[in-house]
Amino acid sequence: MKARHAGFLAAGTALLLDQVTKAAALAQLDVGTPVSLIGKAVQFTLRFNSGAAFSLKWGGPLFLTIFTGVAVLAVLWLLVARPPRLPLHAASFGLILGGASGNLLDRLLHSGAVVDFLDVGTASWRWPTFNVADAAISIGAVVLLLFGPKGKRIEGE
Repeated sequence: MKARHAGFLAAGTALLLDQVTKAAALAQLDVGTPVSLIGKAVQFTLRFNSGAAFSLKWGGPLFLTIFTGVAVLAVLWLLVARPPRLPLHAASFGLILGGASGNLLDRLLHSGAVVDFLDVGTASWRWPTFNVADAAISIGAVVLLLFGPKGKRIEGE
């Protein structure tokens, strides 16, 4: 399998899982009402986030929609025109592409907001609510940081 194919497979999988889980959250959850999965540690809480990652108010919804669109195009260009040599690197970029595409689609469909529903923490401390797209972007970025050209060496390099 060419590395590029691993990237597109990861992107398509991340985008599909993201949109399916968001559709389920929208159909089953009420905004702001937590549904316990594992006590207070893991809950589903539907929220619409018009800010950036971690609900930071950075640039506004229009700016974030444009920024995300540019990021999607940049990673897509990378996978097509300058694909990484290793499938792990391509898959990492694919996770970022799929996650960014899912959040971009949300911003276009939900007036600049992203659908978030994964809610983890304790009774007194909560991580900002997130979604599968956010997880895919984070995993892709961490793998690139750890195993990219300047990170830990992996077999095949």
